[in-house]
Amino acid sequence: MAAVPPSHRDRFAAALDHREADRVPIAFGGPECSIHVEAHARLLQHLGLAAGRIPPIMDNILQVVDPDEQLYDSFDVDALWLVPLEGPVTWSADGRSYTDEFGRAFTFGGGFYNQTGFPLAGGSDVEPARYSFPDMSQHDRAGGLAEKARRLYDAGYGLVADGAWGIYEISSSLRGPDALFMDMVLDPASVEALAERVLEEHLIPYYTVLLEAVGPWVQMVVVGDDYGSQDKLLFSPRFFRRVYKPRLRRLVEHIRRLTGAKVYIHSDGAVSELLPDFIEIGLDGINPVQYSAAGMAPERLKAEFGRDLGFFGGGIDNEVLAYGSVLDIQRDVSRQVHALAPGGGYVFATIHNISPEVPAENIVAFFEAGRMFGRYPICPA
Repeated sequence: MAAVPPSHRDRFAAALDHREADRVPIAFGGPECSIHVEAHARLLQHLGLAAGRIPPIMDNILQVVDPDEQLYDSFDVDALWLVPLEGPVTWSADGRSYTDEFGRAFTFGGGFYNQTGFPLAGGSDVEPARYSFPDMSQHDRAGGLAEKARRLYDAGYGLVADGAWGIYEISSSLRGPDALFMDMVLDPASVEALAERVLEEHLIPYYTVLLEAVGPWVQMVVVGDDYGSQDKLLFSPRFFRRVYKPRLRRLVEHIRRLTGAKVYIHSDGAVSELLPDFIEIGLDGINPVQYSAAGMAPERLKAEFGRDLGFFGGGIDNEVLAYGSVLDIQRDVSRQVHALAPGGGYVFATIHNISPEVPAENIVAFFEAGRMFGRYPICPA
């Protein structure tokens, strides 16, 4: 009698537990590995699929969508996302700019909305004290998420809860990147005070609302904070350990009180120097493996940290996905899978969201390569 293939959720859970199932699980959607609205429309057309609904924009800034559910079957997707609604925004008359509930201003350009206004940029000592964070109890942020979670869980999918920016990212978006970096040198106590408010007044309420709705059904929760550039950390490890690490630990501990799911962190860039800190905090894995960044070679990360950390993402470089041939895509995917998948602990996905210029043919080739090369046991490259 032929073996019964595992469900999508079983495949996903095996990877999170560092076990091998029949193949590496595939993830698609959410803030980290979704698809731009323009590329999404072309993809449906290429596959001959009529849009089942107008895809909701999941992230106004990045213009990524919650993918059409027909694509789950097309790409044999295993892990899906549960993300609260974004808060209300105030649009300009021409729709080219908006101000969000934090008071941050964004203007359209290059297919995305780029931040142009920072509510705490003025530098006054009284500004931070007067500033009020959005009230997560308003606007029914998690409305419908419990029903969606139950439906997708019953259908056998693995589920990920996600959606919040991190402590550093929110601090930077309020104060402005340049001003916050200057504060790190000239007034580090103010950076620490702002980080504390971000944690207590936004992130803890955010994950409370989210996980009270979907906690029983999820296998992974993602916390996000980009600490790295292409070649180095954005600030010293010492500053991270003083300001952000203890608060990140408290956030992880709070999440663990609400759910038994694994907790992963999303941080782009060259962050290998912080991986021991992530392990010490109690994080279970990292997204993505941005292998083009300094120190992030997947072979090295798997060898040094693969026993303690899982990896998700890192399936392909965005430049290759956008401008490479099908053969280029297959070569790139093969390399990442062979480096990260043996022994389990790997969830296959793009490094970043699929950008607007990516051809539909390349998207299809990427997911086909993930299924082709991700079969266990992983054959030598």
